[in-house]
Amino acid sequence: MTRTEQNTFSPGINRSPFKPAWWLHNAHLQTLFPSLFRQVVPLSRVRERVTLSDGDWLYVDWRLPKAWMGSGLPLIAIVHGLSGCSGSHYVMGLQRALDDLGWASVAINCRGATGEPNDSPRAYHAGAHDDLADILTALYERYPDVPLGLVGYSLGGAISLNYLARERTPPNLFAASAVSVPLLLGACADRLDQGFSRVYRKHLLGLLQQSWVRKAEHLAARGDTEMAKHIGDRLAHGPFTSFRQFDDVLVAGLHGFKNGEDYYQRCSPRQSLAGIQLPTLLLQALDDPFLTPDCFPTARELSPTVSLEIAPSGGHVGFIEAGDSWREPRFYLERRIPEFLQLHAAKFNVPKVLTPRAQGEQVSRLRNAANA
Repeated sequence: MTRTEQNTFSPGINRSPFKPAWWLHNAHLQTLFPSLFRQVVPLSRVRERVTLSDGDWLYVDWRLPKAWMGSGLPLIAIVHGLSGCSGSHYVMGLQRALDDLGWASVAINCRGATGEPNDSPRAYHAGAHDDLADILTALYERYPDVPLGLVGYSLGGAISLNYLARERTPPNLFAASAVSVPLLLGACADRLDQGFSRVYRKHLLGLLQQSWVRKAEHLAARGDTEMAKHIGDRLAHGPFTSFRQFDDVLVAGLHGFKNGEDYYQRCSPRQSLAGIQLPTLLLQALDDPFLTPDCFPTARELSPTVSLEIAPSGGHVGFIEAGDSWREPRFYLERRIPEFLQLHAAKFNVPKVLTPRAQGEQVSRLRNAANA
C-alpha cells in the first residue's frame, strides 16, 4: 500500500507527486519523447580515462562549475542505463540541473559505453558494482572533504543499488537516487517480449550486439585472438531475439555466471533493498514498459533509509511534466532528484538553493493552478 501523495521524502512506499503532461499521458510517449525530441543544451565537460582495479579502464565526464573548487558544495556521480552513456539526455539534463545549483557532477561511462571498446573481454551488467566501487573510491581519495552523491538510471540504477547494499561505501557518500530500475531482471526480460515493448527490445539488442562485435574486433587487433574467437563463437548464436537468450549466451557466459537465470538470481537488485544503509530515493512508474508488477517491492523489503516513490504514469526514464507550452515540457526527475539530494546535503551545511529555472517552474505551476 502507498501513503497519501506528498512532497516530502518519507521512508517506505509513497505515491509520487509527479503529474504527467496531459499530451504525454501514454507510457510510450513518456518513454520515447525525450530520446526523439529533447535537445539538451550541452555543457562544457572534461573527459578523463580512469584505470580500474583489474587494469582495464573507462571514461568519466566531469562538469566542474567555476566557483565549485573549495566551496564545500557536493559532487554527484551519475550512472547511465543500458546502451546509454554520458551523452544520454537524462545524464546531461541532470548535470545541467546540478550545475544550476553550483554543484559538480561526474558522468560515469561504463566499460565500452562510449563506443570505444575497452581492453578487457568484460562489459557492464547489473552486477558490475565493483567498477562503481573503484570510481567512488577514487572520487573519495581525490576529494575526501566533499559531500558525494550517487544517481543511477535504469540498469545504472540496478548497479547503484547493488553497490549500496554490497560494497563498502566511502564516508563522504551522503545520499543516492535510482530511477526506473529493473529490480527483477528476469521479469523485465520477459516484459520486453510483450506488445510494443518488443520495439525497445529489438533496438537495444541491436546496439548491444554491435558493441560485442566491436569488442571482438578490438581484442583481435590487440592480439587476444583466442578471446576474440570465443566472443565470435557466442555471437554466432545470434541474431538474438530475446534478452533471456542474450543474457544467457553473452552476459552470463562471459562474466562467470552459470547461465542467464543464475545472473538474474544473483544480480536482481530487489533482494538488495533491505541492505541499503544510505538515504536513497527510488523513483518508479507503474506503467513503465520495461517493468512488471513483480518489480515493485513490498514495504517489508525496504530498509528504513529507502524512500520508494511510485507514480501511476511516467514511462521508462520519462517523468515529463507540462511546461509553458507543449514544445517546452519540464523534466520532473531534474527537479525531484536535486530536491532529495539537497535535503540530505544539509547535514554538511550545504545551503538549499532555488535555481532560476526552479523559480520559473514554481511560478508557472502556481499560475497554472490559479487558472485551473
